Amino acid sequence: MQERASNSDPGHDSATESASSRETWPIEPNKSSGGGAATTIRIVDKDKELATKGVAEWQVIRRIPSTGRVTLREVARERVDLVAEKMKVMPDEALDEIKSELRSILEGTGGSHHVEEFLYLQKLVQNRVDFTPTTLLMTHHVQLEILVAIKTGIQEFLHPSVNLPVSHLAEVYLYKRCQNITCKSALPAEECRCNICSNRNGFCNLCMCVICNKFDFEVNTCRWIGCDVFSHWTHTDCAIRDEQIGSGQKINNGIAHPEMLFRCQACQRTSELLGWVRDVFQQCAPGWDRDALLRELEYVCKIFRLSEDSKGRNLFRRCDDLIERLRSGTAQSMSPRALLQALQDYLQVWCQFFC
Repeated sequence: MQERASNSDPGHDSATESASSRETWPIEPNKSSGGGAATTIRIVDKDKELATKGVAEWQVIRRIPSTGRVTLREVARERVDLVAEKMKVMPDEALDEIKSELRSILEGTGGSHHVEEFLYLQKLVQNRVDFTPTTLLMTHHVQLEILVAIKTGIQEFLHPSVNLPVSHLAEVYLYKRCQNITCKSALPAEECRCNICSNRNGFCNLCMCVICNKFDFEVNTCRWIGCDVFSHWTHTDCAIRDEQIGSGQKINNGIAHPEMLFRCQACQRTSELLGWVRDVFQQCAPGWDRDALLRELEYVCKIFRLSEDSKGRNLFRRCDDLIERLRSGTAQSMSPRALLQALQDYLQVWCQFFC
């Protein structure tokens, strides 16, 4: 079973399309390419109008007030070299304070005010045309951390325990490296040239969902479905919502049989799901506790709820029955070993369907 380290922009930055801070904490230190069992396991200053006619171009050089600190709006709006110069003489406490302020905004603890402020900051950053590889390498380290956090909406770039080099942060900002700080793959990952990897800025096929572009750190789970052609990953919930999971036809000895299939949005190929569920449970179930087992059974029910074939419907009923036992308390008194044995009994029945 491959592990998931698992955000991107489908062509533009958006606060709603960035990975939520609750989903992006780096709990896995190693780079990974999995995601649960697979079906194969510019600064344009618009604040001032030019009053002089006949001037083709005018660069407004604005001085940052000598107040002893730099504001988030100044970082997002002002010239790179001016902000970097000011930050060089700021004490570490002041730098930590401005990072903490942005973390609070990204967490949304201030309600609608923080949401509005974040959207404003992100708009300022998006309108910058002067951010090039050369200018970004001129930034102060904290300055670039702030810019990347504003652009991606990921607060972990501001965490004290995360210390990425300026060159790495610049590549993330320019969509040349994965935003997932536990993945860190150069993009396009594995030099993939599929339509999605070629056209979505910042998308990483090793750790991001091809539908929602987000990543998380769920491993050994039915929450992610993998494609066996391009090794792209999709959230099960996203696949169900976008109708990438549904009933299809399997031809066996010239006879069509209905079965539940997953269609990969990256390559448009289909994979059957009964065998995939079997592999996930057989390989990963020994590491699950009672809550994890309940969650995985619920995902299986989601997948096979509308199954039209007898094997899929039977699997749905058996999972639903075990869920009821767990919720009602019938299975609460069982030891983990006994519960796992009960699960293995179900797996033996399932294998009859898969063989």
